[in-house]
Amino acid sequence: MKKILIFAGCLCAVIMLQSCYSSSVYVGKLHPQEDVTCVGTSHNAHFIGGLIGSKKIRAKKYVDNLQDYKVKTYHSFGDYILSGITFSIYTPTTTKFYVNDEGLKKLRKRRNNYDD
Repeated sequence: MKKILIFAGCLCAVIMLQSCYSSSVYVGKLHPQEDVTCVGTSHNAHFIGGLIGSKKIRAKKYVDNLQDYKVKTYHSFGDYILSGITFSIYTPTTTKFYVNDEGLKKLRKRRNNYDD
């Protein structure tokens, strides 16, 4: 019985001490209350618990020089699984890029012009 209580206590401590990292950055005049649409996703590789990053992500690739956009970086469920399996030697994150309706129209127009 004592072993079960110790195991349950350790399990609860691990769950409660786990942080759910999420960061949202609003660039330009975009406000948190505005409706936004995801226009791109990037999976980022970090090592040794996030201390060393493998590459820099450029927003320009996803939002095409728009002035107003949102960048959200977080650990997805799959990121947590990979981090746990590797004992945080490999610590991935996911970054998503969002624009408002006006920005989405501009992006579509620019991308259609590139296709012509």
